[in-house]
Amino acid sequence: MSKRFFHLCSLFVLLSATLSATLVLAAPPQVRFVSGPAGGTFDVVGDTITRLVNEKSTEMHISRSISAGSVENLRRLSSGQADFGIIYAGDLFLAQQGRLPYDARTYDNVLVAAYLYSAPAQMLVRQDSDIQTVEDLVGKRVAIGGPGSGAAAAAQLYLTSIGLWDRIRPDYTGYQEAVSALAHRYVDAIWLFAALPTPAATHAGQAFPIRLLDLQEAGVKAGFFTDYPFFAPTTIPAGTYQGIDRDISTFSDRALLAAGAQVPEEAVREVLRKVFSGEGLDRLGEKEPSLVGLNKQKGVQTKARPLHPGAMTFWKEQGLQISAP
Repeated sequence: MSKRFFHLCSLFVLLSATLSATLVLAAPPQVRFVSGPAGGTFDVVGDTITRLVNEKSTEMHISRSISAGSVENLRRLSSGQADFGIIYAGDLFLAQQGRLPYDARTYDNVLVAAYLYSAPAQMLVRQDSDIQTVEDLVGKRVAIGGPGSGAAAAAQLYLTSIGLWDRIRPDYTGYQEAVSALAHRYVDAIWLFAALPTPAATHAGQAFPIRLLDLQEAGVKAGFFTDYPFFAPTTIPAGTYQGIDRDISTFSDRALLAAGAQVPEEAVREVLRKVFSGEGLDRLGEKEPSLVGLNKQKGVQTKARPLHPGAMTFWKEQGLQISAP
């Protein structure tokens, strides 16, 4: 082999390595986002946020993955397996105290970036069911959401508080499968914990006659709202779903955009800039009706703590006051 050929090969390898290094350096950082189960509100909102950032930002690129929901997202954020995700304020509150169901660990590496929307609890049954109140669920099979979901965690808290958890047959089925199961009477009720209108409930109401059970009164009697102050009494308006002709008394939690403690401040600010821009809020409202009216002022209105330092800086840059925890 000639020396000239050897030098040309060496030069080619050197140039290739230099070009590869340059491309690596030029590529925006990869950020991992966890949303929720396919077809749910977490999934829709997570997909919209991911697209917003990837289309409008040269500072980062987000790769998104679906998950079981809030509790799994919280664990992945805490362990550093994800950078951003959507979680419920109640799950964060319990995780910080080591009070998650079947999980006594404390999680202090998950920080709040913004409030997104309110998620009411909904207990859905067939209109011809003999279940008229939550007390009638004794012995019944109830689809409560998949393992690791915020829905399943909230269902266990609520049903335990009112003395029913050990008296029902919980079915860890996701929303889409649960509607089919209720249609074929494989389950007796579906527990939903998502923004209004929840697609699964809308689909159910269009497929067969449904009813929603009142949940608030039983919770008040059991001291549920005293034990878990992050849940707020609320109402599902009549007409939200086909066949629902009266207001339904229930309660809700708050869905939050969260980040792991390891995420740089600038990365959090960059995501918030894109989400809470005029276009970002419009896009979110188009995709998820519950986010219509979301704005910067509302985005910071959550008492969940602690805030990520990047979020703290962003909200102060917007001239907004941050409420005390």
